[in-house]
Amino acid sequence: MTVLFDDPVDMRVGGGGVVDIESFRWLRPQDRDTALMDVEVEIRRLHALQAAMISEVDTSQSFLADGHRSVRNWFQAVINCSPATAAYEVRVAAMFAFLPEVATAARLGELGADQIRLLAGLYANPRVRGMLPDWAGRLVGFARDHDQAGLRTLIGRWSAHADPDGAHRDHELSRDNRRVTRSRVGVGQVLSIEGDAYTGEILNNILDAHAHAEFLDDVAANQARYGDQANSHALPRTAAQRLYDAVVAIFHKAAGTDQTTDREPLVTIVVSQADCEHAIRHFFGGTDTAPAGGVSERMRYCQTTTGTQVDPHDLVIAVLLGRVRRVVVDDTGRVTHLGRRRRLFTGAVREAVLLFDNTCDMPGCGIHGPGLHIDHIHEWARSRDGTTDPDNGRAACNHHNQTKTRLKHTVTHDQHGWHHYRPDGTEITPRYRNPNSP
Repeated sequence: MTVLFDDPVDMRVGGGGVVDIESFRWLRPQDRDTALMDVEVEIRRLHALQAAMISEVDTSQSFLADGHRSVRNWFQAVINCSPATAAYEVRVAAMFAFLPEVATAARLGELGADQIRLLAGLYANPRVRGMLPDWAGRLVGFARDHDQAGLRTLIGRWSAHADPDGAHRDHELSRDNRRVTRSRVGVGQVLSIEGDAYTGEILNNILDAHAHAEFLDDVAANQARYGDQANSHALPRTAAQRLYDAVVAIFHKAAGTDQTTDREPLVTIVVSQADCEHAIRHFFGGTDTAPAGGVSERMRYCQTTTGTQVDPHDLVIAVLLGRVRRVVVDDTGRVTHLGRRRRLFTGAVREAVLLFDNTCDMPGCGIHGPGLHIDHIHEWARSRDGTTDPDNGRAACNHHNQTKTRLKHTVTHDQHGWHHYRPDGTEITPRYRNPNSP
């Protein structure tokens, strides 16, 4: 058993006491961020303490004294939760006992609930569990230093290469079990589509393009109605409604024919040359071992530009059909050169930026799709470094592209992701790291 709290713990938030809501109302934005994070850190530490209690009860078997069958039944009864919640918390406790580095980071408040959930998902896979102790330090570093979307991509990439056979089986299973279900609920209709991630990427690209067209229609309608005041009025439809209407538009376009299409979808797969060559050899029956992961946090990957993991067999098929191009990246993964491919179109610089990240880089935003703006990291008009090159570009939604200039924010990028700074130099929502962290 791993004892997480074997010494007295200072429960004061931020070392200075909990900020009450009345005091919170008078804080500056950067101080509000700190106050909220102080509370979050204590929640994380209490969660780690709860996991230590579960481990102690499991080790001592004290749940038997009151007739409970297992530690899960005991936990479920004590806090009155669902069986699924109890099973998950027991799994987290077991993971902490198995991976002391993860437990320490949780005790220090460096891992939030969603980060722990992703790591617990790795622990739940028996095919990779034995590899986790050797990787625990780096995985904790990923969880601590990257935002949630970046961590999810890294976890998926690590899992796919730690268990390639399992990843391939999961891919084949998702393809074999592809289905569309339709059901009528009252006066409504529910349409659900399930399938493999690669095909899903194709569908999402088509859907995003149509949803963006619906968005432009809404913007035009607002401008026609409100003129210069259009930006101060809400659009007539929500994003969810526009997405639904985009699906309807796609179906209407297809209504005139029942023939399958011969159009080739455009999906970019990003992969290292070494991994590409290994995938080809393996596809044709080669028995060589896969290249080992290096020190780069990008590790080995085979994915689309949105981070969707692609089965190496699909990669090989794309290579054999000639749908490949060369993309050169620097140490942090930023595209520095976009090579030629068979099908060319204008806007290669924009495309090179979106190859690196096609989601608005403002923390907490997450808007993605064809409507993103490509902004200069170093202002074009104010800096001699403000060149219109891929390594000076960043993706931002319309709102955050405008607010960056209006609020005079600066943006930088390193191996851990994007960082946004206020004019006074303070960072907006920085990743938390306990000053006492080893």
